[in-house]
Amino acid sequence: MNQTRLLKKLEGFRKRNSTNSKFINKDLYRLLYDEDIYIIAYNAIKSNHGAETKGADGTSLDGFCMEWVYEMISNLRNESYNPLPNKTQLIPKKNGKMRKLGFPNGKDKLLQEAVRIILECIYEPTFSDYSHGFRPQRSTHTAMAQIENWHGTSWFIEGDISACFDEIDHRILESILRERIADERFIRLINKMLRAGYFDMQHEYHRTDSGAPQGSTCSPILANVYLDKLDRFMSEVAKCENLGKKRRKSSAYTRIQYQIQKLHKGEYTAENGEQIRQLVRIRKSQPSVDMFDPKFRRLRYVRYADDFLVGVTASMQYSKSVRDEIKQFLLETLNLRLNLEKTKITHAHNEKAFFLGYFIHRGNKASQNKGNIHIKANINGMIQKLHQNGLCNSEGFPNGITNFIPLPPEKIVNYGNQVLRGLINQAVGCTNFYNCDRIQYIVQFAVAKTLARKYDISMKKVFTKFGSSIRVDYLNENNKERRTQLALYPNFKRRRNYFYTLLTASRTPFTPIYNPRNPTKQPCTLCESINDICMLHRKPVNLISRPSKPIIEYMIQINRRQIPVCKLCYNLL
Repeated sequence: MNQTRLLKKLEGFRKRNSTNSKFINKDLYRLLYDEDIYIIAYNAIKSNHGAETKGADGTSLDGFCMEWVYEMISNLRNESYNPLPNKTQLIPKKNGKMRKLGFPNGKDKLLQEAVRIILECIYEPTFSDYSHGFRPQRSTHTAMAQIENWHGTSWFIEGDISACFDEIDHRILESILRERIADERFIRLINKMLRAGYFDMQHEYHRTDSGAPQGSTCSPILANVYLDKLDRFMSEVAKCENLGKKRRKSSAYTRIQYQIQKLHKGEYTAENGEQIRQLVRIRKSQPSVDMFDPKFRRLRYVRYADDFLVGVTASMQYSKSVRDEIKQFLLETLNLRLNLEKTKITHAHNEKAFFLGYFIHRGNKASQNKGNIHIKANINGMIQKLHQNGLCNSEGFPNGITNFIPLPPEKIVNYGNQVLRGLINQAVGCTNFYNCDRIQYIVQFAVAKTLARKYDISMKKVFTKFGSSIRVDYLNENNKERRTQLALYPNFKRRRNYFYTLLTASRTPFTPIYNPRNPTKQPCTLCESINDICMLHRKPVNLISRPSKPIIEYMIQINRRQIPVCKLCYNLL
């Protein structure tokens, strides 16, 4: 099977599933016999930050060669392939707890990515529009775009599923997969991946009877397949529970409107004019519709990974019943627990819901936008992130970045750009985007203070030498002249259609771009041999201690994370 035939097969699965959401997919396991799917998988993950992270057996994608592929295909044919346990690392969470990450070895990473590619062809065309996490063309911004259209929402339910990834039931997941996949060998392979187990920090082996390891390349899509049941359930609930086309008119508003019209029809006098003005002022303070109309109800929902938000246009009592219904469905159908302590019911107008790092609430008292949803960036949270990374103190006063003083000035400026883009781009469509000038000020002056300490000069001299945007001219690794400067925003006027534009783009049919080029077909970079080629990897520059090995310095100079070398050169290196 050549590459063209493989790509046609993958596209065929995608088209059949996009036209028929209940299509039964067969012969998926045989796709894993094709060596080209591993080439595509390698090209997809070779530049990830975790590509050089070693698994429990000490191997990573470094050293990838076709022998790996042939060995995996041989083991898959007789179903003797058994994934090795993951290496575990604990990283701190915001709430003080620890998140467990699993790192598979190099071969398992390849196979997991190949499985992910196949699953994406099957499930991505039919995933719900309510889902935005771990999906192409979708992000927190597209989730915010949906929420922005929840006009007239009365209550928010901030959903929180307890340890969702760790408590995914393997048997339930298998039954969900069997609804669309009629290939037991493929399902058994996924089951092996999930039950591979892990080694803890003390190198003791633990079985995994439930959950999908965070850090696995196919875990995100498996979690989406699992939680798609929740999306479908909420879609059915919304269809059944939504009542009425519009709210009935408010009797008080209608009565005032009638009095105004009656006064307009009569003779105009100074007294009548004053009465009309008073009635208009009273009318503005009254809602035009009955906010408690029992014959009008709306239920809206959006999910990002294991976090979800429900918007309810009804009473608080009804919101509690919806929360309990979700809790019951998760427990009975998916064997997951809804954390009632963290699942808050928030009043849309008097309080603010916190979802995906944004504050969400209904508009102010002005009649023209009282029902609109306002999305605000967490500016104080951004300042705390800057404080944690040493750019300012706890009150937001800029500091020089001590760890960056030994670095070249262009590295300092580039780091400032990463921080600027990472934080400010989140808030471009928010109603309080104008407050991000504070974030830009902190980053700008933190970079300037770092340069002032580096060259032992005053701040005034820094801006005189480098300009207000801190422009730096330098020579790159190839001795070519380059220039970098802070990407300062000229103004902080909100882009009103920013979220909506991204949501519109996400609704276009997604066509993945596969790279089937085999890197091991290239000659050795060092001796130009064409036999027994494998791939030599290096870490990102910011993780390398300089000066390093000559081959690493050469790879940095030619700006390559991977280079082909023969086995002899690889062993010598």
